[in-house]
Amino acid sequence: MGRLSFCLRIVAVTLVSITVAHAAETRADIVIAVNELPRGLEPADDTGNVDVRATYSIFDTLIRRDFSVNGGGNASLKPLLAESWKRVSPTTLEVRLRKGVRFHNGDELTADDVVFTFSPERLTGPDAVIPAGREYFAHLKQVEKADPYTVRFVTDAPDLVFEQRLATYTAWIVNRRQWMQFQKPDDKQWMQRALREIRWNPIGTGPLKFRDWKKDQYVAFTANETYFLGRPNFRTVTLREVPELATRIAGLASGEFDIIVDITPDQIPVLSRYKDVDVQSVVLENSHVILFNTSAPALKDKRLRQALSYAIDRKKLNEALWQGKNYSPNGYQLPAFGSMYNPARPGYTYDPERARRLAKESGYDGKPIALRLIPNYYLNGMESAQVLLEMWKAVGINVRLELLENFKQVRAQGLEMHQWSNTYRLPDPTGAINVLYGPNSQTQRSWKYWTGTEQFNKLANVVDTATDVKERYKAFQAMLDIFEDEMPMTILYNPLYSYASKKRVDWKPLPLFYMDFRPDVFRVR
Repeated sequence: MGRLSFCLRIVAVTLVSITVAHAAETRADIVIAVNELPRGLEPADDTGNVDVRATYSIFDTLIRRDFSVNGGGNASLKPLLAESWKRVSPTTLEVRLRKGVRFHNGDELTADDVVFTFSPERLTGPDAVIPAGREYFAHLKQVEKADPYTVRFVTDAPDLVFEQRLATYTAWIVNRRQWMQFQKPDDKQWMQRALREIRWNPIGTGPLKFRDWKKDQYVAFTANETYFLGRPNFRTVTLREVPELATRIAGLASGEFDIIVDITPDQIPVLSRYKDVDVQSVVLENSHVILFNTSAPALKDKRLRQALSYAIDRKKLNEALWQGKNYSPNGYQLPAFGSMYNPARPGYTYDPERARRLAKESGYDGKPIALRLIPNYYLNGMESAQVLLEMWKAVGINVRLELLENFKQVRAQGLEMHQWSNTYRLPDPTGAINVLYGPNSQTQRSWKYWTGTEQFNKLANVVDTATDVKERYKAFQAMLDIFEDEMPMTILYNPLYSYASKKRVDWKPLPLFYMDFRPDVFRVR
């Protein structure tokens, strides 16, 4: 009897083990069909629309913007890697880190990682290896370690939205040791070399842990089983490149894919017929724009740039491409800006007669101007470009399309204008117009497509540093007046962005291009 009892116990333990193992295996392998894969996975250097889908969940910021509260506005911040934070002075923010947070390589997160992330050499200095960091943090005077779990950020002037900066683009925390392994004595280029190596070998703290990738095919991740917010509700996540929308839809219907992106409005009724499919849409805090290279001979005269803008019937564009379910913002601003938003501002208007007059006054000679774009990168990008060509032709401006494969080609020599999108990365002008067109922007500093007037750049500094709300508002409105007159770009619309997923996937799209796989917001039934 004793032997039988022992054997039964062995069988019972084995069955429990098998049951537990089986339960662990029941977490889903999620496959997401995307129009284009990330171009890299370095969180501050790769910040395009297709990049942040992944990097947002590979890495964590100190502070998290909660989009379920107040639309993700200024009152919506909550701790992420930070346990708490406080203003020590108008120019000093002290951040206390969570203890026990681990990077994907097992290292514990400490203040050293935070200090390195925001170091002048990597992100914030005039010669930083990642120049985009200065768009957000050029005013950082010092980032200092107070103790292993406390960091102090010191700015050279007050910044009312600094906490928001720590919750957005380029502020994702990286692993110091991963970078430092590339440092060698007398090697002044070690950070450039590290950046190249790390781009496709990311080590963060987020719920997505990088596994492997194959160019133009897929990027694969496993769950970070020790994630500090809890075990992720998936086993793996794979982003699969599927450029054609029809193929993405067919794959979702067949069960090959769990989520698909970039759905045009006309396909929403088609997908809604499937009983096991949910379609979710959000109008993005992102504007599709046409960027003008004011250094190009054809576009040096601002009157021609103004003419190109006045020729655009945005209402017709919105109805034709988005079935009127999106909108065109009234200037470079959003209602999410709160007290900085001006609802009475007319913004970019349609006036074909004025467009014709300005084109003539500019001396435009009828020579075609090239519009560069990447097919399949922006939803309805090709369609909008074709409509724009007809609108410009109607006022006597000839434009030809130049189709290219990537932004390196787009920004190569000879650029006249190109299709782009501008994300409002903070609910404030400092994370919108100042980031992309201000004195520290790549538009002015690196690409040199436009040099802001002296007054524009002064006003941008007021918006960045003033503590009086009325003073900031007045400066921002004056900035917009100059910007719309100079016309270094024109806004088309904020697109309706739609996803479709199997109903077993429980999640919500965000008004930015982030896809959030954290266990409190991404579940699989």
